[in-house]
Amino acid sequence: MAQPRSIRTRYDPDLTRRSAVERGRALNLNRVLVPLSGASRGEQILPYASMITAWFHGELTLFHSLPPTHHVRGVLSSTINYPDAPHDRGTSLATSYLEEVISRLSPHGIQARWGLASGDPAPMIASRSVTSSIGLVAMAISARTRPHRFFAPGLLDHLWKRTTAPLLIVNPNHRTLNEASPAPPTKLILPYKDEATAAAFPYASAIAGTSRAEIIVCTKGTSHDRSEIDSIVENLNSDGIQADHQETMLQYSEAVAEIQSNNPGSWIVVGSRMRSGFTRAVFGSLADILARDASGPILIVPERRIRRRRERAARALTRELATSN
Repeated sequence: MAQPRSIRTRYDPDLTRRSAVERGRALNLNRVLVPLSGASRGEQILPYASMITAWFHGELTLFHSLPPTHHVRGVLSSTINYPDAPHDRGTSLATSYLEEVISRLSPHGIQARWGLASGDPAPMIASRSVTSSIGLVAMAISARTRPHRFFAPGLLDHLWKRTTAPLLIVNPNHRTLNEASPAPPTKLILPYKDEATAAAFPYASAIAGTSRAEIIVCTKGTSHDRSEIDSIVENLNSDGIQADHQETMLQYSEAVAEIQSNNPGSWIVVGSRMRSGFTRAVFGSLADILARDASGPILIVPERRIRRRRERAARALTRELATSN
């Protein structure tokens, strides 16, 4: 693997941080949604989500989706609605659980609120992300293999084809995430492959500026114009971010995962077209592979065009849910 090339710029750390906070808040990174199921493994995302809200002076929304209520309840105006005991009990238990999690976060200065919805989790998360202007959905979840998700897709697979907000993912089963307490990243790895990856640049810049992390722009071989990469590094430097360029001749996804493995505590920030369904199952993508192989946190940013299309779909679903109730 080639040695990193770097362009150094002197900067004021305090000014860099203030500017990064402004950029992050413009991206709504001060509004983080954390879906929780009640399982302790899902709570492993909380330290990372809490870091982001602290950096951008924001707030966490802890979110839980209950099974939908029975579809015939209240259909007729003359129907007497008796309490739905299982659903009411689930609401009570979920509320108590989310309030207990908030009570653990509050002593650390983390502002948090909770929210509940009834319905399939992925559409509910996508809808809440749009209606509440959520800038990031953070989850501790394992990405399934291609054959597994093709026949039995999980929450991440359903959310992958719906989300309008970037996804911050950690694998709760990965050894390195259970060996030490989470700490702010010292490096952010920014794979640069095509125009879709440009969506990740502002997020990497904002997070690096607030956490004071260095960015490694990783490219494959010499397929890119050197002046183009230098321009990216210089733009990051102009934001007060220390940035390096690293080329690799290895298989690209393996090289990016290796860089993260060699830099414990580093995060990957990658743009994606968010392929779904048959296309994703057969062909996959860089973000898809890294979601399974990353040894640390990975932030997946949907391409802007994809986000706009999905926002329209999520708003339509929200209107449909509102009229049906």
